[in-house]
Amino acid sequence: MKNIIIFMLLCFISVSCVDNDDSDIKLDVPSQPELTDKTPVDSKIKKMYENYGCFIHYEFTKEEFTYDWSTHFSTPSYSPAKADKVVDVLDFIEEKVLSIFPTEFCQKYVPLNIYLTDTLMGLYSDWNGHAVNSKLIIGRVGEQFDELDKDELRDAWISIFVERMLAVWPYPTDFAIISDAGYNPSSILSNGTVITYQYVAATTDMVATYAILKFGRRGKYNANGRNMYTTSYAQDFGDYVAFIAFKKPSEKETYYAKNADVKRKVELVKEYFLENFGITLPEATE
Repeated sequence: MKNIIIFMLLCFISVSCVDNDDSDIKLDVPSQPELTDKTPVDSKIKKMYENYGCFIHYEFTKEEFTYDWSTHFSTPSYSPAKADKVVDVLDFIEEKVLSIFPTEFCQKYVPLNIYLTDTLMGLYSDWNGHAVNSKLIIGRVGEQFDELDKDELRDAWISIFVERMLAVWPYPTDFAIISDAGYNPSSILSNGTVITYQYVAATTDMVATYAILKFGRRGKYNANGRNMYTTSYAQDFGDYVAFIAFKKPSEKETYYAKNADVKRKVELVKEYFLENFGITLPEATE
């Protein structure tokens, strides 16, 4: 299916170029890696394509990295992925991240282009990953992969994959309403004007206050308003998928006791997958 889409896109580009010779529009379709078995890394990349229909990029130009289908996003700084960690990271993604979904589902929805980096540094913090229209970017493909807590990394990568895939799924209306409305702190001026703002102190209990599991993926918030990265409903949805799959029942109950909306959002996510995809998400046991 993905290959058909690429073919149709290229045909469209070709026709457009013929009909609009004077056009200044340039579409830089990312080059796809050669699929070979020359090295263990090459073989793993080839296997990922065969299993999921995705192209894994770990060597690329800055232009490729920064290009988005519709716009150039504000680029985080990055360092190239360490080649000797690529296989380990991709094995981990297969075994711990994508394995919570059926293979056929992954083949249909895993992003076409996945870029691997070692460091991925935003304005204030180091990111686990980033999602834009044309690609999914995975960080930590270096020494950090060995050093970081694997459960936290697993949850973060599940969330980023889900966030990116959610862009082509049905909009989770009921979940998004709770997510967006719950995370809307405000203050009232002396004249009665209500001002809403989208950051909270780093010490805020996000679960108890907003039924949101994690701070925004690109950084926490502090009292001065720096790192004003909200937790989008899409990240929140992805965080809940990981929560459902890997938190034990007793751990879930601790969260439910803090905020009843946590349980409501859990049920909405489970219903969403069952109704839209016929998938029952796996759940951890004690």
